[in-house]
Amino acid sequence: MKKIKIFIILLLLNLIVNVNASSGAIKQDSVIECNNTYYGNHGNPTHWHVVEKKNEKWTIASGVVEIPSCYIKKVNVMEKVTFSKCSDGDTARFIINGEEKKVRFLAIDTPEVDSDDFKMQKYGKEASDYTCNALKNAKEIYLEYDGNSDKEDKYGRILAFVHIDGILLEKKLIEQGLAKVYYIYGDYAHVDELRKIEDETRNKKVGMWSENIPEIKEESESKEDNEILDIINTIMNIIKKIFAILLK
Repeated sequence: MKKIKIFIILLLLNLIVNVNASSGAIKQDSVIECNNTYYGNHGNPTHWHVVEKKNEKWTIASGVVEIPSCYIKKVNVMEKVTFSKCSDGDTARFIINGEEKKVRFLAIDTPEVDSDDFKMQKYGKEASDYTCNALKNAKEIYLEYDGNSDKEDKYGRILAFVHIDGILLEKKLIEQGLAKVYYIYGDYAHVDELRKIEDETRNKKVGMWSENIPEIKEESESKEDNEILDIINTIMNIIKKIFAILLK
């Protein structure tokens, strides 16, 4: 009986590895070669897998592994820009190299304002007003392009940290309880500091943390992604219960 239990446990461990390895899709542009092995990352927070190419796409070939030893954090680039137009709490338009570009602030999300796609969320107007006033009154504005982030998102918006007169705007929005740390898909700069500020703001119940505000939903999460995650979570809960019975 003991041998049967051990055999079942080993089978379940193998199942867990396979389940973890198959959840989510690898970011195709994240793949790197390190010591003759290919690695790719995905998820939030980001984690790495050994990958292999199938049907012209990189697919997961292992469970979660350590960050590859040859992975080097890319250098961030700063660029001075001119403010053009307000959009909302985490988006604005700037003149970049003579052209007006829409910029999505990296690593945060603020409540939505009324638009064709969204209804006004609580603290959405406050976040939008704060960002607009800060940008209008800024003497100097720099965009910081993170070397470990895509340059643009799927909507064609430039992704960048925004510095106004030497102060990170994302930081100020979080301090005011008007934004939360979100959309972390790589080893971005400033994230540890932003998370620490968010924890402090949450504990002080400032702004959006002062009451039960509905969670901001991630734009990139599709219905199919959520259904897959629900299935995986159900399987994992069943496995945990089986383990508990077998180990008695």
